Amino acid sequence: MSKPLEEEYDYYLDIREELAREHNGKYVAIKGKEVLGIFDNYRQAADAVYVEHEYGTVLMQELGRDYEYVPSVFAVLEA
Repeated sequence: MSKPLEEEYDYYLDIREELAREHNGKYVAIKGKEVLGIFDNYRQAADAVYVEHEYGTVLMQELGRDYEYVPSVFAVLEA
């Protein structure tokens, strides 16, 4: 059994250096092996991506920052 978002994280590791050169500090959204978009912040990414995709099915990662694990997915609740 694979870990949630393992495929997405592996793909992120393959492309992160290239993306960070152009988009350092921004967020990338990845589903499968497809980049869904590059966003200025997590909130923009979540607002755009979760219109069409379920929570927990898309990796959103800050570019230029290295992680040793796949971060947890948090729901952004409306106030």
